[in-house]
Amino acid sequence: MQSIICFTSDFGMGDTWVGICHAVIYKACPQARVVDLAHDVPPYDIRKAAAVAAAGVWQLPDAIHLVVVDPGVGGPRKDLCLVTSTGTMLVGPDNGVLLPASWRAGGIAEAYAIQPEVLKFEGPLATFHARDVLAPAAAALACGVEPLALGMRIDPETLAPPPFLPAQREGDAFVAEAVDADRFGSVRISVSSADLQFVDVPEEVEMSFGHTVMTVPFRRTFSDVGEGEPVALVDSSGWLTLAVFKGSAAERYGIEPGTAFRIRFR
Repeated sequence: MQSIICFTSDFGMGDTWVGICHAVIYKACPQARVVDLAHDVPPYDIRKAAAVAAAGVWQLPDAIHLVVVDPGVGGPRKDLCLVTSTGTMLVGPDNGVLLPASWRAGGIAEAYAIQPEVLKFEGPLATFHARDVLAPAAAALACGVEPLALGMRIDPETLAPPPFLPAQREGDAFVAEAVDADRFGSVRISVSSADLQFVDVPEEVEMSFGHTVMTVPFRRTFSDVGEGEPVALVDSSGWLTLAVFKGSAAERYGIEPGTAFRIRFR
């Protein structure tokens, strides 16, 4: 039984929301341990939350991942529990935020629409499903409740689309996009570490984006190049990353989330 819950949200830490969700989880499942992955996701930024959750799953696949960035809270969208083919469990709204995380754990094996009445609530507050539905569902999973007990099984094909797509192979290249940029300006690209298993270890990476075509060294870490020089690597998120040692790749090259890339390894 997995009792670690990794919690990602756009709640910030200046209000009660994160603390209340912690309290709800501990009350329902005292042995649960909550790890706050990130709560400074920009408000409503489903793409950034999906990127954070995907990185979290890549590093902590055995945890339960609770992801709450939910502009449609209280509306017709469903609350979800997803079980991946490797057993990772994901809890969050049906707005695409969970899907990139599911890819990092082998894809969706089972999907459930959480029914609030199963969690013994008379009715969730329309503006706070995190407290009344999603956190209790994560707590139930942490205490060993089977996902099937949380609600109705649904077809994964009916879920809302993801905020970005995985890389696609086209001949000797990958067609991808900028997933996000971290606080240092390193640009994560939607070529995953799993994609790279099928590529011979390269010396260089050719990256085409916008009107720019550049070739950068592929290295193990940032400092394997000189200060101010670009480098390609796989960072702690598990995505191919374009970085500048002690600089910002996003600023230098004007890259924003969603920028289209074409990648060739040499």
